[in-house]
Amino acid sequence: MKILQAIYQFRTGGGALQVVADLTAAARNSGHSVTILARDISVATSVGAERFFTGNKALDWWHLWQRLRTEQYDIIHVHDRYCSLLINLISQAPPSVQTNHIAYRTHRRLTPFADIVVGCSRSMDQHHADFFQLPSSRRALIPNGVFPRNPKLERVQSLRQNLPSAISDCAKRSGKANRRVCLTVARLAAQKGHTYLLEAIASLPPSLRQSWCFVLAGGGELELQLRTQAEKLGILQDVLFLGHTTDVAEWLALADAFVLPSLYEGLPLALLEAMAVGLPCLATAVDGNLEVLRHEENGLLCMPANSQGLGDALETLLSDTTLRNRLGKQAQTDYWSQWTFERTWQQYESLYRQLYQREVPRLSGHSSELAK
Repeated sequence: MKILQAIYQFRTGGGALQVVADLTAAARNSGHSVTILARDISVATSVGAERFFTGNKALDWWHLWQRLRTEQYDIIHVHDRYCSLLINLISQAPPSVQTNHIAYRTHRRLTPFADIVVGCSRSMDQHHADFFQLPSSRRALIPNGVFPRNPKLERVQSLRQNLPSAISDCAKRSGKANRRVCLTVARLAAQKGHTYLLEAIASLPPSLRQSWCFVLAGGGELELQLRTQAEKLGILQDVLFLGHTTDVAEWLALADAFVLPSLYEGLPLALLEAMAVGLPCLATAVDGNLEVLRHEENGLLCMPANSQGLGDALETLLSDTTLRNRLGKQAQTDYWSQWTFERTWQQYESLYRQLYQREVPRLSGHSSELAK
């Protein structure tokens, strides 16, 4: 099949780009042809996309219409509402798939969608049904999956040896050769709940904080605010702000525990990646996380936006080696049985083939349904 992927809206370090990259790699490995159209030059560089969209809807529609006239794509897969709007404005466009990576909660009736809308989790699929009233014939549930990240061992060693002096000096003062690493991979945005994590870290017994360093991987608009908060809480020497990094695989290999304090989620790729390498995970009990973790079986769960509850759970996890080993082992087992990207790709490829092998009527608003 000849597949066109289109993405306009994205956040640096967000899961949407990773899904685009993984889908493209899997499709090409399966013998399909894939073209990616994007807006930002950084996307073009990171996933091999063509810089295409400008933000001018009329101009982008015209260019996309011309592209579809000259290129005979079998499937169009869009990853945001901007691209689905353009597709809806083009008559006789190929069958289309839309994966929503966030829960849209505005313009209930006016939101344009592709022929089939994919929910990356059960809660997202239910949101499409309840909020947008999309019938089952226009929905598909394909849970996120991830490829295991392969770290560069020499880079892992270099990162360990070059931990900031504040962290290394603290380890020496506590009599520890090395501090264990508790890792968080998430954009520094309000959704991800870092402010509650910093308060939870500050609530830990000093002896436990001296045995651990807390590494926050990810950039975002709240970085300065969070650094200031850490300084006021007196834990700046315990927290390492990495910013946006390409060394996620290496930090996962370095880490001894993983925490994700989000206020809401779709189905977080970072959590799945931590499970894939066997890290014991602590996450908030929100949609998405609840579909992955089972409390005290393959991870720990706590209530969102609750610093005290997060601190108590964090203390439990970090102070009990036996618990961490058990949770990490089960998390990795569950990853291989449920959350590999091969499983995700098989479901997407099946959906592509179903749409490709039958005529799909162009949809008009939310009342039309895909012919069975």
